[in-house]
Amino acid sequence: MTNTMTSARTRSARPSVLTGRWRTSASGLGLALVLPVIIAIAWEIAGRQNWIANGLFPPLSSCVAALANWVAGWQLPIDGFVASNVYSATWLTHVGASVGRVLTGFVLGAVLAITFGVLAGVSSVARRMVDPTINAIRPISVTGWVPLALIVFGIGDKPAVFLTALATFFPVYVNTFAGVSRVDAGLLRASAMLGASRARTVRDIVLPAASPSLVTGLRVASGIAWTTVVVAEILGAKSGVGYVLIDSYNQFRFDYVIAAMATLGLLGYVTDRLLQWVFADALRWSDR
Repeated sequence: MTNTMTSARTRSARPSVLTGRWRTSASGLGLALVLPVIIAIAWEIAGRQNWIANGLFPPLSSCVAALANWVAGWQLPIDGFVASNVYSATWLTHVGASVGRVLTGFVLGAVLAITFGVLAGVSSVARRMVDPTINAIRPISVTGWVPLALIVFGIGDKPAVFLTALATFFPVYVNTFAGVSRVDAGLLRASAMLGASRARTVRDIVLPAASPSLVTGLRVASGIAWTTVVVAEILGAKSGVGYVLIDSYNQFRFDYVIAAMATLGLLGYVTDRLLQWVFADALRWSDR
């Protein structure tokens, strides 16, 4: 009898627990939406009433229509919006160009940075050889390299790839070097006592132990890489999201400017989430 009553109470308690969790989630979502909704309403009103930049600042609805036209060629019936034939349905083309440049430069810069960071972290000789030079070059802003990149590589993909690789290299190197340098010396001594080779020690102990710092460097570098490729495309490309941003600005199509900015934000967010997903196992191992 007692077991039956306990079971009944448990079953009756489950819906209330689920309901409570649902209400908590709904309440959290509602609170999270308050500020975006206020911003959206204020944005639309300010744009419609020409309160900002003497009417040049577009309302939110026009920016949404511009993004829809750029992505899919749609012409939404938004008052005051005129679709651009130049950008209509070209989103994938420009995003593909930017993604290709970022991916190439990011991979190149990350591979070099991890290689030099590990070498400098495990070898005092390598550290004395490469670390002073890298730290002497690191303070130079990436934008300071733009004129040299354009002189050496000309107009096109190469300067964008070079600048993205350069922007990726430094944060990944610094974080990799820091992570490798802080690996527990006891683990290294145990590996040596068991007869493990230097390469195996790096693969099985050093890299897993340094993975949190390394992944942090990659995540920071991915955001900088997107910023850099926009600068490169603005100054020396005829395609890409950065090119659309500056070209639409020159055409006084500020609705497409904001659509390009939103696209950059989305691409940066997706890149960061992908990095977290790819390295989820490594980070899970480090938390044990």
